[in-house]
Amino acid sequence: MATDLARTQRQNGFWREMLNGWMSILTEPNLDAFRAQKTRADPLKTVLGVGLLGLVLGLWALAIKPAALVTGMGTEAALVELMRMIFFAETDFFILSLLIFFIARGFGGIGSFSQQSYLLSLVIVPLGMIITAFLFVGEKLGLTLTAVLDPLSPVGVVGVVVILLALYGFLLLLFALQAAHEMKSSAVFYTLGAPFLAWGIFRVASMFIVGEENVITTQWFFIAEQWTKGTAQELLMGHLWLVAFSVSIAIVLGVTIGVFITWPARKPKLSHLSILIPLVLFLLLWAASSGLLGEGMADQIMSTAKDWSRSLKRIDNLYFGPLLEIVAAIIAKPAAVGMIIAVFIVILYALFLAGEVASDLTLYVAGIILTIPSVALFGAMIKPLGIGPFNAAFALILYAQLPILRNTYTGIKAVMPEIIEAGRGMGMTEGQLLLKVKLPMAVPVIMTGVRVSIVMLIGIASIAAYIGNDTLGRYIFEGIYRAQEKRYYAGAILVAILALAVDYFLGWLQDRLTPEGLKGRREAA
Repeated sequence: MATDLARTQRQNGFWREMLNGWMSILTEPNLDAFRAQKTRADPLKTVLGVGLLGLVLGLWALAIKPAALVTGMGTEAALVELMRMIFFAETDFFILSLLIFFIARGFGGIGSFSQQSYLLSLVIVPLGMIITAFLFVGEKLGLTLTAVLDPLSPVGVVGVVVILLALYGFLLLLFALQAAHEMKSSAVFYTLGAPFLAWGIFRVASMFIVGEENVITTQWFFIAEQWTKGTAQELLMGHLWLVAFSVSIAIVLGVTIGVFITWPARKPKLSHLSILIPLVLFLLLWAASSGLLGEGMADQIMSTAKDWSRSLKRIDNLYFGPLLEIVAAIIAKPAAVGMIIAVFIVILYALFLAGEVASDLTLYVAGIILTIPSVALFGAMIKPLGIGPFNAAFALILYAQLPILRNTYTGIKAVMPEIIEAGRGMGMTEGQLLLKVKLPMAVPVIMTGVRVSIVMLIGIASIAAYIGNDTLGRYIFEGIYRAQEKRYYAGAILVAILALAVDYFLGWLQDRLTPEGLKGRREAA
């Protein structure tokens, strides 16, 4: 009697400890919780936990497809089906855990297979049972992808919860592997991402092999068709050149303003009169093109500008044609060019004199510009700039200012005063300090702002198709107008791929431009 009581207490303690492990992991998503559970690793707990998950999955299968499993087979066959589900759950779990274990070893993992499997089971088993319960509810409610995309419907709520639980589970798996093998976060991500990537490649390949028709295959064939026709290349190059042209000007303007608002205020000098030469020239261009100096001169300037513009547009080149169209659109508006550049010259000179006194106001104005809806800004510029590349480029230049300007200001101000004083002690002038000390040390921060601006402009340039620009956004608007999902899906996919590729390239470029001394100090930190 006493022996049976002790055995029962041990069993109760065993199941209670397993339940406590699940609750600890689910309610305390951090490394310390996983490290504490690692000391309690037990292969028997792992096997029983995964088996329990297999039992729940088997019951779910019997509940949603009773005809396929029960009809004509009887209770014994149903029990056999449950045992089969448990067996496959155990087998799949340990095969996957073994695969992850070897991948982790390749990335420098030092943990044991038993500890890793136990920690993974603490995540997969409880979340798997919870997700299965939600899938059961969703199956009864008619859960579909379309319904999931409507989060306000009851079915959509279930789908959103399942997605959130899956993402939460992925985060917990990262913690589990890091605690099991004591690896860096990046190595853990690669370890867990490798099986998902392999599965994704295999799944996509199988879709094309068997001729499965779904969103992925439909989009692939549509984009391939557009690429074969040359339409995708034209829109891609138009998108790239519009962003590149706008960003190149925005970088020069933003960095210049960012430098000016870090300097102390200064008084006007006679040497500053040199700024009047370009200012007067562009004001004369505006006045002459607007007819203020006579209709004959205005007609002659506009005629010449249109001839140059038409000559550039006639150059048919896949790679540089979109850039020439932007230049042609700007040349065709000499009055607008003269006024815009004259205004910017006045603003730059005012900031040059005001210096750091105007920093808060400048950043505030740049922030206000960024809050203006892009469609509204494009529409407001139609009257002075027309539709097309000039309008779009002007708006994109304004939108790019805040990240570049703010990061330039922050990067330069973050340079330690001791370093600046050391440069002055070596006899450096203010210009030499800027070019050889401040800007090189601010490069990582400035490049971060440039990356943010470019990725942001890649998205906004899609909306520029609304005012007649040949960008990837044409697919999106044509898809909306024609009610063709494949078109706006294709536009969204291509824009996202372009943004990711450009961001990756800029990250590499940022690493190359960062001085070696700063790299070493950053790694040490």
